[in-house]
Amino acid sequence: MNVLPSLLTDQLDIWTSAETEKKSGRGRSGGNGVNVYGIKKLRELIYELAAMGRIVDHEENAKAYPLGEISNFIMGQAPPGNECNTHGEGIVFVKTGEFGSLFPEIKEWTTKPLKFAKKGDVLICVVGATIGKLNLAIDCAIGRSVAAIRPNEGIDTKYLYFALIPFTLRLREKSRGSAQGVIGKVELASVMIRVPSINEQKQIVAKIDELMALCDQLETQHINAAEAHEKLVSHLLGTLIQSQNADDFSANWQRIAAHFDTLFTTEASIDALKQTLLQLAVMGKLVPQDPNDEPASELLKRIQAEKAKLVAEGKIKRDKPLPPITSEEKPFELPQGWRWVSLGDYATDIATGPFGSMIHQSDYVQGGMPLINPSHMIDDKIIADKTISISKEMAKTLGSYAIYEGDIVMARRGEAGRIALVTENENGWLCGTGSFVLRFCAEVYRDYLRIFFRCDYARVYLTGKAVGTTMVNLNHGILRKMSMGLPPLPEQHRIVAKVDKLMALCDQLKSRITQASQLQQKLADVIVEQAIV
Repeated sequence: MNVLPSLLTDQLDIWTSAETEKKSGRGRSGGNGVNVYGIKKLRELIYELAAMGRIVDHEENAKAYPLGEISNFIMGQAPPGNECNTHGEGIVFVKTGEFGSLFPEIKEWTTKPLKFAKKGDVLICVVGATIGKLNLAIDCAIGRSVAAIRPNEGIDTKYLYFALIPFTLRLREKSRGSAQGVIGKVELASVMIRVPSINEQKQIVAKIDELMALCDQLETQHINAAEAHEKLVSHLLGTLIQSQNADDFSANWQRIAAHFDTLFTTEASIDALKQTLLQLAVMGKLVPQDPNDEPASELLKRIQAEKAKLVAEGKIKRDKPLPPITSEEKPFELPQGWRWVSLGDYATDIATGPFGSMIHQSDYVQGGMPLINPSHMIDDKIIADKTISISKEMAKTLGSYAIYEGDIVMARRGEAGRIALVTENENGWLCGTGSFVLRFCAEVYRDYLRIFFRCDYARVYLTGKAVGTTMVNLNHGILRKMSMGLPPLPEQHRIVAKVDKLMALCDQLKSRITQASQLQQKLADVIVEQAIV
């Protein structure tokens, strides 16, 4: 009985809605990096039903045979390395790295072939991370991680290829996340293959090709719809940031709010919403201004006075004066009461962590003083690795690199600009290589800075894109020159409260989306299980 028509039509929503996998069962990958889990499962179901003889009107008396009885195996062998080349001399040489979507990609040749495959064989990867992957063969030499399965007369090559896919899918699922697997001749020989007449084999091949083309169409439609959805969300959120006044902002928000349930239905769209909220926050568009708030200029005066005092007491060095902020360095208009300020003028001190040459492998000990590197800065918090700690003696030598509650540590390499707030728990720990320590006066509200450093404007600047280069290491001078819109202190508190509330709501929405996706995946799995019983 052919069960596929009803499965394709009656359960279409299940097949096309559960997004998780990056690659479908046929190796096709969407332009946005996300494919449909349901379509992946549908492809697997088609192959499974085909191997069982349930995809076309089948012959009742068709028997299953061990693969070793209906084919021969040629196990690959690598020729000497000096006999291989990439300029076309000799015979085509295929290793696992040359396996394509259906046929091998021709990249290498050898003048001393040892084992051969020929057109009409099925190639299979028998060792390593690609174990179980299949290709239709071309005339070529094969390496040690490849075997050629040569079907006997009366076995259609493409039918055999399709019939082996359920076995290889189970094999690859079993080996995922484990050590490199190996398929030997004995295991291959024992795989059971149903062998109907050559006429039915060709019917099955034709039906699979037809159904796979339909799956491709479904996948393409989904990808196109997803990309269109992403562009629409990006455009509408962009109108909020580009709003010229309160009335314009309100109209743009009402346009989004009217279609909220259809716009924010994916994790990517929720992430885009969160980033827009952060950007609106640092532009002064997320909470209303209060004319009674003390302007930011007064806060800045107190900070400058505090810095001058610390310099006079010899506690910090006097920084070189920064040039005035140019109009090009002011990417948007600030609300009344706000003030453009360079980070170097707002921070009390910006210090660089120790050079790598200052710490040797012998200085690392278990249970010593934790050393904080960029990899320890996760979600604005310090997540220490106790194995990355140094001896007390070395910690004393590096005492000038200690961090304290209220400091902000920042990555200057890797994901430059990633930050973490230092709490009482990390008092006295050490800033590691590849990091900055930013210190501020007591009056500076660190939680507002946490929001500022997460917004797109700050991330673009700190990764170098705004200064015309992609930086391997964040430059100290560029960090000091970074301009930021400084709100009045009471407004900073209102902004943080609003952002935290909205981020929590976004996380709840994302959680519901994830749960719905997981449910749809389970439904797809159940339908597949029921179909092959």
